[in-house]
Amino acid sequence: MIDSRWHYPTSLKETQKIPYQGIIPLENQVHHQPITFNYTIKATFRRQHCNPPIWTDFHYHTFEVILELAAICQPEDLYGLDMVEMENKLNLWTEKLPEKINEHPLCPHGTTEEMCLYFAQIPVEPHVKLLSVSISETPSRVTTLQLSE
Repeated sequence: MIDSRWHYPTSLKETQKIPYQGIIPLENQVHHQPITFNYTIKATFRRQHCNPPIWTDFHYHTFEVILELAAICQPEDLYGLDMVEMENKLNLWTEKLPEKINEHPLCPHGTTEEMCLYFAQIPVEPHVKLLSVSISETPSRVTTLQLSE
């Protein structure tokens, strides 16, 4: 299993402090006001699902999950959101889904709606907002859960 902070030096992997916040000295700051940035993090995973009680035949899809996030970047912060760490978290959450999506207790009907609700529970830093979660089972069919604006 991958650690979401694998890319940090050992001394920063276990710290409670957010490693990228408050590290740019005043004389090196490029912006001098807090700025909100939006971020998009994606992952794909191949799993089986079915949609009982209407369809009961398990079949494969290569699902794509997209998280839309917003984060405040203070002048002394390196960035508003560590996108590598968030991508790692997302990959950890996809790995927790069983081979048959319906076997996960939060996705008993195997729907993209249930998967959106599942991924909406992914933890984010306090200064980050999860704006939306989208799941597609094909590029032409996308379900989006709007969480915040």
